Amino acid sequence: MNSHTPQPPPAPGPEGHSQSAPGSSRDFDAYGNRIPSDARTMAVLAHLSTLVILLVTAGWLSILGPLVFWLIYKDKPGYAFVRYSSAQAFNFNLLVWIINIAAWILVIVTFGIGIVIALPVWAVVNIIAIVCHIIGAVKANRGEVYPYPMKISVLS
Repeated sequence: MNSHTPQPPPAPGPEGHSQSAPGSSRDFDAYGNRIPSDARTMAVLAHLSTLVILLVTAGWLSILGPLVFWLIYKDKPGYAFVRYSSAQAFNFNLLVWIINIAAWILVIVTFGIGIVIALPVWAVVNIIAIVCHIIGAVKANRGEVYPYPMKISVLS
């Protein structure tokens, strides 16, 4: 007996093309809009820019990368995918940034005793941030939107 269950045929994509047709799923975003040839790359870079800046500035300026991409692509026709991806990355990073600042405040207010709580918080939050940005970059490369698991909605 074959344990493989048959899969339904792929749903038709934009303009009637099957999602499994060569190149069709990579030509359209999740909203059915045609993606310019460099938009996926820019969306990937918007997600990954945070990781680069995270390493360079020890996390203090990690919100700048996605913000720069959002400012550049927010009004460009055909780049809604980049705008959305960079806004999501920024909003998520803003929350991560606020949590890290709160942990620092705890350390300062408790004259260093709060480090016992702050260190695990920093470790967990930053590991989650790294994983989420990598997932976001992979999904953006596929032309898929990635809704971050937690965020403060500032940019859209």
